[in-house]
Amino acid sequence: MRRDLSFVLTAALGLTPAVGCNQKSTPPGGAAPAPATPITVIKPERRAIKRVIEQPGTATAFEETVLHAKLPGFVGRIADDPEKANRPPHDRQTDIGSRVKAGQILAVLTMPELDEEWKQKVALVKQAEAEVVQSEKAAEAMKAGVTAAESLVTVAEAGVDRSQALYERWQKEVDRIAKLLGNGVGDSQTLDETKNQLRAAEAGQKEATARVTAARAAVKKAVADEAKVVADVVGARAKLEVARAEVNRLDALRSYTAIKAPFDGVVTRRSVNTGDLVSGTEKTGLFAVARTDPVRVVVNVPEADAGQVAVGQDVRLALQGPEQVGKVVRTSWSLEPGSRTLRTEIDLPNEVGALRPGMFVHAKLTIELPAAWSVPAAAVGKSGDDAVMYAVEGGKAARVTVQLIKGDGQFTQVRRYKKSAATDWTDVTGSEQFASPAAALTDGQAIP
Repeated sequence: MRRDLSFVLTAALGLTPAVGCNQKSTPPGGAAPAPATPITVIKPERRAIKRVIEQPGTATAFEETVLHAKLPGFVGRIADDPEKANRPPHDRQTDIGSRVKAGQILAVLTMPELDEEWKQKVALVKQAEAEVVQSEKAAEAMKAGVTAAESLVTVAEAGVDRSQALYERWQKEVDRIAKLLGNGVGDSQTLDETKNQLRAAEAGQKEATARVTAARAAVKKAVADEAKVVADVVGARAKLEVARAEVNRLDALRSYTAIKAPFDGVVTRRSVNTGDLVSGTEKTGLFAVARTDPVRVVVNVPEADAGQVAVGQDVRLALQGPEQVGKVVRTSWSLEPGSRTLRTEIDLPNEVGALRPGMFVHAKLTIELPAAWSVPAAAVGKSGDDAVMYAVEGGKAARVTVQLIKGDGQFTQVRRYKKSAATDWTDVTGSEQFASPAAALTDGQAIP
């Protein structure tokens, strides 16, 4: 049996080389060898490239306002939500999720001391109004007094004229009688009586003149009193304006007791209950209201593509539901220092509230790059950190380092290249020949 086994092994070993000489070798497992990758020679072509930037984004409220109390007070009541009229009484208040309109009251604060101060200021306004009326009446009276004093001046001046006429009459009578006495006619007694009348007329003249002076002084006093009363009117009116301003100030303060929605939106946070004491200095607001129509979609575009983003560009947005198309409405222009990204915002209408702040969004921005010399993407390879291509020179592949612009997955724009032994870059002109794909080539490989 041992001899038979040895014979079988010997025969088997002897047959092996014979089989190898007459048949082609096959890889393990019997699989056929992989076909060689075909090498093609291409030239750069000027081509505009549409680049699609895909980035995640987040839907946010267009704006969100936190409402604070300006003055210290107690929460008198939380306003009812009109949409909760059919709910149990304890669940009718405005709360998170309540849809509110601009100016709608969310809560009312009570401040008794402020109300009492307002009543006092209103009373002061009424008092000031009465003082204005009183001063205006006094001014009217003083004006009439000035008119009366001026009339007395006229009367006094008429008395001066009358006394002057009487004086002149008796002066002439004295002269006449004295002349008659000089001619021996008349008597001295008559002359003496006439002179007495003249002296009386002279005294009356002085008295009339003094009355004019007194009347004019009375006019000056009346005018001064009138000016004072007019000034009192101005002061009373100013005091009234101050009183009214105080009432207006308190009206403004009292308006802060009603916490109102600043715009149409949704209450996203509520942190107070009926009876709570608020001081007006809390860091946490009483309510937060978010404007959700439209919503603001925020996409952070990487630095490499930030320069191509412009207001008005179309953006395709994948959210819950069918894909939507929006436009870039605004950008931050400057990049975020940490992430080196450009904040890009798209506004989307949200009338029915299907989009909620915080939702994940997948954004696609299509950017069309200007035409430049382009090659198929497969013609560009990597060697370490460098992008390389293979130029066809003398029927062989010569590896060159290239500077790229942008690509879209099918074509890549190339700016210039540099041979391995060169120190200067050469701009691509379109006359060059390159071999593709770069992954199947080696430096110096023959190009069929």
